[in-house]
Amino acid sequence: MAAVNPNFNDLEGLTLVSSGELFKDQLITMLEFVQMFDDFSEQERSSLANFLKAYEAEKGTVLYREGDSVGHMCLLVEGKLEVYKDVDLTHNKKLAEICPGMSIGEMSVIDGLPNSATVVAGEPSVLILMTREDLQLITHSHPQLGIKLLWRFANLLSQRLRHTSGRLIDRL
Repeated sequence: MAAVNPNFNDLEGLTLVSSGELFKDQLITMLEFVQMFDDFSEQERSSLANFLKAYEAEKGTVLYREGDSVGHMCLLVEGKLEVYKDVDLTHNKKLAEICPGMSIGEMSVIDGLPNSATVVAGEPSVLILMTREDLQLITHSHPQLGIKLLWRFANLLSQRLRHTSGRLIDRL
């Protein structure tokens, strides 16, 4: 598996697909396929596109390694991501698959703490990345959009916590 360099200057295993004005329309179209932005207006998606970059990930690319701090989230446009949790030093367990339209890594963007799981591209994938710095820039330059985005994160994290709590109760 290829490791991802968290500084975003040289993302091993990832190829930049689009960023900047030249590719803004492509990014806006990609954002339409991400569930998190399904009720965002064209103008809101256009504003977001100014801060984001799209990448292609080869199968096997490690996007997050449990315990590392990378400070970005992935919005999956195409492909599949697999989420693993370390059981011990030599074993891990597959927890989930992330399908197109879904996102992962929101907690890292909000709190900057180390990743709670390892995420690997299960097949060739197209991702939109948002860094912690991107979120800060969005909230400063477009406060209304930043608030809407933070509410979306809070709602998504709340839903995931409720789901996890329900699964935990089933195991007790």
